Amino acid sequence: MIVEANGGISVLSAFVNGHGAAAALKLPMQTEITAADQDSFPSPEVGKLVDYIRTLYKISGNYSISVRSEIPPGRGLKSSSALAISVIFGLLKMNSINFTDGEILRSAARASIYNDTSVTGAMDDLAMSYYGGYCLTDNREFRLLSRQELEEDFVLICTDKDTVESINLKNVDFSPYINFYNRLEDNLKAGIVYETMVLNGLIFDDGNDSETVKTMLATGAFLAGRSGKGPAIFGLYKSEDQINNASKILLSEGYNIIKSRFNNEGIHICEP
Repeated sequence: MIVEANGGISVLSAFVNGHGAAAALKLPMQTEITAADQDSFPSPEVGKLVDYIRTLYKISGNYSISVRSEIPPGRGLKSSSALAISVIFGLLKMNSINFTDGEILRSAARASIYNDTSVTGAMDDLAMSYYGGYCLTDNREFRLLSRQELEEDFVLICTDKDTVESINLKNVDFSPYINFYNRLEDNLKAGIVYETMVLNGLIFDDGNDSETVKTMLATGAFLAGRSGKGPAIFGLYKSEDQINNASKILLSEGYNIIKSRFNNEGIHICEP
């Protein structure tokens, strides 16, 4: 079985008040899961994830899991969540286990905490990868608060900096930003998604984002900023011509880039 899910970018990071939001990109990950004589996993984290789900759903048997992905890991583009939801979705489907959307998302969130790939459970990132579009969640209560489809605007991503793992932020005190984040959430309730993405990234700016952001804006992006904790920087464009022109400029200046666009398609099983 091959399961496909997509990565995305942060809209509201859940480190501050437990509420998080993310927007899906056309940035696919294909996870192939097959029954096997012995377990074979791409990482220890996936092994812990499978063990957690085996125990929770009383699944037996061994599995071989392999991954083909266009999502660069550790860049704030939701690779861990796309993998977690794909593995769990595939295992439950293979074992004919019925589940609701809420059940699989809660299981994936708890499993992500268990295997140390997330501090909050990343319910927002999991929901985004599962449903597509934009999702706002309560990560403390593992609840989906709202979901909507997005205009499929073009997104250019720069991935030049070192990786940043969510677990490294486990002991950071974000309480001074609570009022700011409450205002950001008010923006989201009013339907202001893109601008909230940019403001959210400012909290995690290490002082080195501005040149990349300015370069993107100069190439025609109507908004640009950091994807949550980063380090990926995104620029939003209205046309394919704009993003193609921007790509040429950024490549000529030595940036590593990914071209994508917003995506409203959720997780699915690929046809053989």
